[in-house]
Amino acid sequence: MKSWNEKGYSLLESIIHLLIFTMLIQLTVLFFYWQTPIEKVYQGDLLGEWELFSLEFQEVLEEVTAVTEINPTILSFQTKRGEIIIQQYKQMIRKVVDGDGHVPLLMNVKTYAFTVNGSELQIAVEMMDGRRKERTFAIGLYQE
Repeated sequence: MKSWNEKGYSLLESIIHLLIFTMLIQLTVLFFYWQTPIEKVYQGDLLGEWELFSLEFQEVLEEVTAVTEINPTILSFQTKRGEIIIQQYKQMIRKVVDGDGHVPLLMNVKTYAFTVNGSELQIAVEMMDGRRKERTFAIGLYQE
């Protein structure tokens, strides 16, 4: 005679386990489908931050009367408001006006370098996540 109290998997248990497994796989696929647009939004924030930095930096360069490149990471400008120094402090690029205080211009910066060529200033920035940004700015150099 057959005993109904046998230990082991039945066909019903196997089907239930297979259904649970397929649901987990579908949730995993759904997660990756959801993750892609979220990453694009965060990358857009970085682009927005870079564009804001570029606009503010170009605004500073419009009033410049003299440019001094102290080294590839420190730049000094003479303006009507006084001396403006752009330099890296920890993980940010900051602006110092007449040696007082500082204004953060760009955050999460790993390394950067300035290059002055006549009336153009080129900035190359490497962010903490490995992305590189580069832009060339026009220097005002207004003479009074």
